[in-house]
Amino acid sequence: MPAFMTQIELLKKYQIPVRGQLGQHLLIDPNIQQKIVDLLDPQPDEWVLEIGPGLGALTQELLSRGVKVLAIEKDKRFVKVLEEENAVRYAGKFTLLTGDVLRLDLGRSIEENIPDSKLPIKVLSNLPYYITAPILVSLLDNDRLFSRAVLTMQKEVAARLLAQPGTKDYGRLTLAVRLLADVKLGFAISRHCFTPRPAVESTVLSVFFHRGLEKIPDLDRARLLGLIKLAFGKRRKMLLAVLFHEPSVGRTRSELAAIFDRLGIAEQARGEELMAKDFIALARALWTFDKKKSPC
Repeated sequence: MPAFMTQIELLKKYQIPVRGQLGQHLLIDPNIQQKIVDLLDPQPDEWVLEIGPGLGALTQELLSRGVKVLAIEKDKRFVKVLEEENAVRYAGKFTLLTGDVLRLDLGRSIEENIPDSKLPIKVLSNLPYYITAPILVSLLDNDRLFSRAVLTMQKEVAARLLAQPGTKDYGRLTLAVRLLADVKLGFAISRHCFTPRPAVESTVLSVFFHRGLEKIPDLDRARLLGLIKLAFGKRRKMLLAVLFHEPSVGRTRSELAAIFDRLGIAEQARGEELMAKDFIALARALWTFDKKKSPC
């Protein structure tokens, strides 16, 4: 039996109704809670950013292991519980920010609360299903601040992050993550481990941020992401044709064909068939072909 109260006990103590329609699904299985934190491999005195801690099941598991936690919680009912249960018991190790993670300046919030010497940090979150993608984008935008993350998300979204080129799940989000991090499958979580019970199954993923784009010369990150957006905006069309008909690219068909041939990309290839390395090579070729022009 854990030294702290279970999620069900906290719900009863504070008389809080949980609103599943708002994406609030509390993980109530203590074995799964411990398994998730184990996957993050937190070390004493290191910092972990927790997004949407809810009633603090994972928070207390982290704190009990000597980890320092910077938590961001939007629901003021949960904020009250988090403060009362953790502020005194873990004084100096628990920092709570009240607000919407998508409205906060995430990078600034981290830099104002965590010493530079402790960066990059780890991230832990049971992501709300309806805003999983925007939170992932926010993490990617601030990837320099993170070393790894353990994220619980809807099974279908996890499938997109793990998808291979040419499959139906492979898309912009797949590539955006793949360009900046390595993603590994953790384990599945049954909907029965949550209250209220969600309509979908969940998957835990480990994300290892590598900042590999910083090491590539002549590469503009914004251009690269713009190229991917363009390719998947018309994913069933041949990429060469998409680029030829895009005014902002400004290349003749023969110029594009020559670039594709040099890079080993078939002229008939669609964006959904290319890997991350292909988009990187293509973005560099389109940019350096005429540095005054941008592919997107």
